[in-house]
Amino acid sequence: MEVKELKNKIKVTFPAESEIFMAEEFLSLFGEISFAGKELEADFSKVTSMDTVFLQIALSLFKTARAEGSKITLKSCEQLDKLTDIYGLPIQDAVGGN
Repeated sequence: MEVKELKNKIKVTFPAESEIFMAEEFLSLFGEISFAGKELEADFSKVTSMDTVFLQIALSLFKTARAEGSKITLKSCEQLDKLTDIYGLPIQDAVGGN
């Protein structure tokens, strides 16, 4: 898991194994970040396995970023696409159509 806070962007790179055992570490990284209108780049491109816990965390992350006025860009992956298809969640709606 990698979170880089740049001047105008916050880049979040999700790990290959985005599963429940990583959730606590992931959530602790966001306690100190203020999106404050910065662009959020969510990169799922390295993800090879993802569970519903991480899907919920990702959706919460998007909701928080949008509420703070952030534009969201998404680099998806097959696992994210599969989960959102299974649950009928149009991911582009969650990120604001960006």
